[in-house]
Amino acid sequence: MFEIGPIGCIPSFSKKLRHNGRCNEEYNALAVIFNNQLSEMLKNLTSTLQGSAFILGHGHWLGYDAIINPSAYGLMDPTSPCCITWGNGTSACIPELEPCGDADKHYFWDGYHLTETIYSVIATKCFNGTSLCIPKNIKELVED
Repeated sequence: MFEIGPIGCIPSFSKKLRHNGRCNEEYNALAVIFNNQLSEMLKNLTSTLQGSAFILGHGHWLGYDAIINPSAYGLMDPTSPCCITWGNGTSACIPELEPCGDADKHYFWDGYHLTETIYSVIATKCFNGTSLCIPKNIKELVED
């Protein structure tokens, strides 16, 4: 089960709301409150449902870090969509228009969705890593 990501950084919100910086931190704070409760709920479910294994994907802070420190992830633009969208980058892609030629350097595909590059980073860290998906990564879960 993955946490809610930094929703205050999604172009559909961040480009419409007044704020300082790249993200609306009030929206991100709401996501953190939910995520903290999600973590406790999954721990409780794992301990009360015999034979269950709930894995928590800590995607919020990874996503936030990629927006704040894009060069560490090979990104050039962590705030604007790759495709041309309606509403100045705040909605879906406009059909039949060419997307950017360097989607692997963008965080967002459209006003809502991440690019394949970001999903790949999350999947790799969750499959093999020890800090994103806990208490086990996907590889360990399958091997059990």
